[in-house]
Amino acid sequence: MKGRKFDPMLLIGIAGRCIHGCPSVIACSPLRRGNPFPTTFWLTCPFLVNLCGERESHGAVSGAEKALETEKSSWIRYNLFHARLRIGLVSRPGSRFLARYRRSLWKKLCRGGVGGIDYSGQGGTKCIHLQAASWIALGHHPAGDFLKTILSPLCCGSPVESGCVRR
Repeated sequence: MKGRKFDPMLLIGIAGRCIHGCPSVIACSPLRRGNPFPTTFWLTCPFLVNLCGERESHGAVSGAEKALETEKSSWIRYNLFHARLRIGLVSRPGSRFLARYRRSLWKKLCRGGVGGIDYSGQGGTKCIHLQAASWIALGHHPAGDFLKTILSPLCCGSPVESGCVRR
């Protein structure tokens, strides 16, 4: 996620905090300027962002996909849950409007699981940042054991050293 800039207008709340009380995951609006925004949970902890990037560079995405091969039905249910969660974050009038007048956008929201992954097809994991943010925010994940193994410890030793808290 290095280099990606977060649009603060998407922020709807803090979904997870580290042991130091710093936000580690935020919840995002499912719509950005009238278009679907696929990421419900965004990893904000500098320590975890760097750790996930390091793990990705060593093949963790493939490892996560292998871990999920044995959890196919759980993975599909997890992605379906994410789609329902995103739909639930759209206001009732907004949902009605989209379903009636922006049908293709509504269908895209309904089909998008974790990070917009189409859960009806094969669907990959996209990135470890995304899976970690979802796991931390919700407290569960079909590949939770794998994530726990590769991301331990989940917290930095010092929030000042990691960049979580500015001096």
